Amino acid sequence: MAIPDFQSIMLPVLEFTGDGKEHSIRDAIDHVGEKFGLTKEERQVLLPSGQQARFDNRVHWARSYLKQAHLVENTRRSHFRITD
Repeated sequence: MAIPDFQSIMLPVLEFTGDGKEHSIRDAIDHVGEKFGLTKEERQVLLPSGQQARFDNRVHWARSYLKQAHLVENTRRSHFRITD
């Protein structure tokens, strides 16, 4: 399976935070990766820079755009929750 784009990842991230609790970005990455059925190898594909996994990067971008839309809020470093 191809690695989904960040737009496709936004709804699963939002659903993951739907319980209103604080979640780490790492937990969101793991949950969404499982939801899309990505293999370990697919999750480890790096960006051209070689500094970050492509899937991790896309989950981070999805969370960033959800934050800009005021759908999630950062609670502390690398943690966030859904807004009211």
